[in-house]
Amino acid sequence: MKKIVIMSDNHGDQSMIDYVKEQEQGADYFVHCGDSEAYDIRVLEGFICVKGNNDWSLDLPKEARLNVEGVPIFITHGQYFGYFNRELVMNDLLTRHHCRVLISGHTHMPMFEKDGDFYYINPGSTTLPRGGSDRSYGVLLIDNGKLDFRLKKIQK
Repeated sequence: MKKIVIMSDNHGDQSMIDYVKEQEQGADYFVHCGDSEAYDIRVLEGFICVKGNNDWSLDLPKEARLNVEGVPIFITHGQYFGYFNRELVMNDLLTRHHCRVLISGHTHMPMFEKDGDFYYINPGSTTLPRGGSDRSYGVLLIDNGKLDFRLKKIQK
């Protein structure tokens, strides 16, 4: 079994990055979906990171890929999905990149949805939640191709 810790949208509050690392010691992977606005990039060491729409000064890729136990995962911030036909655009992205799981942020609202063979995951925001959600991050467990996602509420 592999454990992937996912966070997004801490918007300059670097203490959230340290908090998530401390809470989830022993994770196999740490993923940051963008808008860290890190003023010291070293705080993201050990994370697979993508650039968010507010990460102007950070030299990060717009997307990343990860393959965990044979499960292909696509990671991006999510600012290009829009609000109309969002799932259709996400489905197309996964299809084009031959991935099963999409991990993204941007909306500041948690999501875990299954659509056929595809999974859409958003950990919400560790700092500025929206839509009535709590400050959060996520933990994705992959065991022999089976996925289990747990949303973790920030208790700080």
